[in-house]
Amino acid sequence: MDLRQLNYFITIVEEKQITKAAKKLHMAQPPLSNQLKVMEEELNCKLLDRNGRTLELTEPGKILYEKGKTLLANFEDTISEIKEVGEGLRGVLSIGADQTCLSYLPEKIKLMRERYPNLNFKIIEGDTFFLTNSLLNKEIDLAILQQPIEDENFSSIGLALKEFVLATPAQWHLPNPIQMEDLKDLPFLSFYRHRSCSTFRIIIDEFKSHGFEPNIICECIDIAMVISLISEGLGITILPKTSLDKFLIKGINIIKFANCNIQSKANIVWPKDRYLAKHAMNFLQLFKEETHMLARETIRHSQNV
Repeated sequence: MDLRQLNYFITIVEEKQITKAAKKLHMAQPPLSNQLKVMEEELNCKLLDRNGRTLELTEPGKILYEKGKTLLANFEDTISEIKEVGEGLRGVLSIGADQTCLSYLPEKIKLMRERYPNLNFKIIEGDTFFLTNSLLNKEIDLAILQQPIEDENFSSIGLALKEFVLATPAQWHLPNPIQMEDLKDLPFLSFYRHRSCSTFRIIIDEFKSHGFEPNIICECIDIAMVISLISEGLGITILPKTSLDKFLIKGINIIKFANCNIQSKANIVWPKDRYLAKHAMNFLQLFKEETHMLARETIRHSQNV
C-alpha cells in the first residue's frame, strides 16, 4: 500500500460513498473501487461494510483511517517544510483572534508585510472553543485569545496587559473614574458567546467581589452590535479599551474604573509538538521581541524607583 492508495481510502471514508469520493478525487468510480479491493486483498481483511447507500468502517478500517490520517498529515508537513526551504517565505499566514484581541494584530501584520512582502494573511474571528479546535484541525496557524488556556496541547506567549474600561451611553452622566458599586442597578450588555468563557467569568467574579452580580439584559456575540446598543442608551459593558479602537466611538463614553482589577491577559497560542511554518514562527518572534522589550523596561523602571 502506498500514500496514494491511503489517500483514496481516507477520501472514501470521509465521503461515505465511492461515487462521491471518485468525484472529489477527479477519477472514475471503477478504478477507485478496484483500488479499495486491492487494499483489502493486500491486508487480508475487509475495511468497509456497505450500509444501504453508504459505507461504514469495520474495526480494521477504523485503525487504518486513524493511523492513515496521522501519516498523511505528517507527510504533508514534511513536504511543506522542504518546499519552504527551497522556495523562501511566501504563502498565507492564518491567524485566529478573539474579538477583544483584534487590536493586537494591525501593527504586527504591518511589520510582517514590510519584512515579507510576498506573505498574505487570513484572519479568523471566534471564541476560545472555536479557535482552539481550529488550531488542532490545522485550519489556522496561530490564535490570540483572552486569558491563558490550561491545555497541555498548546504552547503560548503572554502579551502586554491591556486596561479594561466601562463603555456607557454618552447621554448618561456617570462619574469618571467610576466605582464598581455604581454599576449595581445598571443594565449590562454581554458580548461573550459562552458564560463559561474565562474572561466572562473574570468579569462576573469582579462584580461578585464587590457584593453583587451584573444585571444582564442582553447577550450578543458581536461587539459592534453591543456598541450600537450602548449608543442607543440601552446599557453598559466592560471590555478592553483596545477593543474600542476599531470603532468610531459616537454616542459612547469610555470611563475608567477607580476600584476594578480586571485586565486583559491575552495570549498568542499554537499547538505544541506541531511543525510551524516559517512565517508563523516569524510572526511569533515579533511578540517575543515585544515581550522581552517590555520586561527590560519593567526592570529599568523598578531600578529607577
